[in-house]
Amino acid sequence: MRVAVGAISHETNTFTERHTSIEDVELVNSDELLTSFNGGRSLEGITAALERADEDVSLHPTVGMASIPSGTVEFDVFDRVLTELLDSLEGESLDGVCLDLHGSMYVEGLPDPEGEILTAVRDVVGPDVPITVALDMHATITETMVEHADGVAGYRTAPHTDVVETGTRAAELLLSQLRGEADLELGWVRLPMLLAGERSETEAEPMRTLIELLERADEIEGVYDANYFLGFPWADSPHAGCHALVTGDANASETIDETVRSLATEFWNRRRAFDFTTEAYRLEEALDEAATTEDRPVVVADTGDIPGAGASQDVTNLLEAILEREDLGSPVVAVFTDSKSQRDCVAAGEGATVTLSLGRSVPNGDPLVVSGTVEAVFETGDVGLAHVTLDGAEILVSSERTNVHRDPSLFERLDIEVDERDVIVLKSGYLSPAWKEVAARRLFALTPGDTNQLLSTLPYERIPRPIDPLDETMEWSV
Repeated sequence: MRVAVGAISHETNTFTERHTSIEDVELVNSDELLTSFNGGRSLEGITAALERADEDVSLHPTVGMASIPSGTVEFDVFDRVLTELLDSLEGESLDGVCLDLHGSMYVEGLPDPEGEILTAVRDVVGPDVPITVALDMHATITETMVEHADGVAGYRTAPHTDVVETGTRAAELLLSQLRGEADLELGWVRLPMLLAGERSETEAEPMRTLIELLERADEIEGVYDANYFLGFPWADSPHAGCHALVTGDANASETIDETVRSLATEFWNRRRAFDFTTEAYRLEEALDEAATTEDRPVVVADTGDIPGAGASQDVTNLLEAILEREDLGSPVVAVFTDSKSQRDCVAAGEGATVTLSLGRSVPNGDPLVVSGTVEAVFETGDVGLAHVTLDGAEILVSSERTNVHRDPSLFERLDIEVDERDVIVLKSGYLSPAWKEVAARRLFALTPGDTNQLLSTLPYERIPRPIDPLDETMEWSV
């Protein structure tokens, strides 16, 4: 059996002014997809499951594209990636296709790029070649995606710790079809809801119970893989919403329909139970809480400026408030993206005094002028970083947007003992598992920025209405 594999992943924030250009993405093709691109992705689970199958499965690698979540993808980027994918499939004799997609990409002029991908792949391989897909939990499902995919598996953890395992599930769905054990069919219900990840971590209710419902659904005769997809609230998409989606056997269509409708109803009935899964406060109130907490360290998430959800990572409102206080010890704030400020630190050198025009405030856009001492300049991967001590805080400044601060080991490299600090502020939403182990107390600061958690304040224009929670009095049933 010959199976094509590929990975095209982008989570798009349409509220940030930054667009995603070809320089912003990692793009590989052919054998490089398998040798340098698949570590830690669903693609890793896909390839491993196919390679260890009892059948003689040969992999046909196509294309890989990914980047840190960011702004609307420029059309030329998508067009190039799709063209390379289709060129790699054209004329090939294939038994199946298994793709690692995100599910919430947004492209200039194309509000449903994953649907475009699956349509184009289907046109090339024909109606009889099964296509299965691994998706992020925050995917936005569309009618076109459902029409052209045979099987779908999605993450069941947030934070996402089952990424590779999800790829394994997607590959096993494909193998079941190729072996003649199943005739895959999808059932799908869209719920008119906007829901942020910071209100739906899977270690907390109601998601904990809802994930258990998925696991029970998997045991139903005729059901193979049940999923909830929560969409992405910082995309002004005409397909916005949450979703219940079930992959089952075409011979059990009625069971698939009953199961997906039941799952959707259970989700909708719990909509008022979704709340911040970490203590959440307005900006100044969050700092008040941090200052009066005895246990240390307190880790504060700057939730309006989350690079992992596509924000610009340069908003200074929270830092400015910190610098006006004297009751927070010497907090560490990480990471600001400001390439000029980072270059200025490199030029000045370690031990030098610098004055930086840092980032921007919201809503006026003015930079925050700060002065301090350059403690260190260094690189991690392709990102240049500078560690600067100000009067009242320490900051990390990066040359480009990055998520490196989600791993506390970064601070160890700087000889910052996080266990001995009073307050650590991260450009983050829900904290990574590693930071949860460090934090004596976790706080969300509800700050302005591209990932503003107060969804009713966002300038939506294209989302379908009515939709919860913007239209709280709306009624809906499956």
